[in-house]
Amino acid sequence: MSPEYRTRSLLGPLARDRFKKAGMTASLALVLAASVASPAAAAARGMGDHATGASRYSSGGKDKCKQQGPKHRDALSAAQGGKDKCQGPTGPTGPKGATGATGPTGPQGQPGVTGPTGPPGVTGPTGTIAPCSDIDAQQNTGAFELRAALTDGSYYAGIRDLRGPNPAPPFLWTDLSGRTNYPDSAATGFACGASVNRQQASERIKFDLITTIGTVYEIRCDQVLTTTPATLSCDAAWTQLLNTPTTGADNS
Repeated sequence: MSPEYRTRSLLGPLARDRFKKAGMTASLALVLAASVASPAAAAARGMGDHATGASRYSSGGKDKCKQQGPKHRDALSAAQGGKDKCQGPTGPTGPKGATGATGPTGPQGQPGVTGPTGPPGVTGPTGTIAPCSDIDAQQNTGAFELRAALTDGSYYAGIRDLRGPNPAPPFLWTDLSGRTNYPDSAATGFACGASVNRQQASERIKFDLITTIGTVYEIRCDQVLTTTPATLSCDAAWTQLLNTPTTGADNS
């Protein structure tokens, strides 16, 4: 555009010069004001940042330690050599609590199954001799007397010679309980009754016994009158008589 068509300034040369100087002064003042205000503004910004950081750890803010959770804190503590800035020291162990009350007794259980039968026990000792005592007597015509006596499990045959002047001569006894087949066990029964029988002088003397189980045994002896006083000579073994007395027997 040619200079002649430009809009001419309404200000004269002096006025335009004063306006330029005023604009420079205003610009310089603005720069100075900005530089002076910068430290204050920085401080204000630091306080704002601090307030923002503090708010993260307050109850109303967002606590990173709380957000991280126990697992993250444990991993962080291990990575820092056991120094977890988010976790305080462990407090002391509290005292042991009192023992609680005993609970009620539970219901009785069902009976168990029956166990197997045990092995048979050992055989017990032989039973004691039956406490039987008995005595029987027989007298020959004026020559001697006979006795059969049972006491404390032993059987005795006795003879007393009446041929001498002594009115009351002593009895001579022979223990027959040591002879063969004498019953003295639970299987055979124990001697519990005694008897003696002699009918004629030519016959042998018979001594008998009955056991606790009902069996009958007999042993025979001879009187020896060639000696003074008279004695007995008996067999070496007892003989069990056939047929044992039984309840209701009738010639059987």
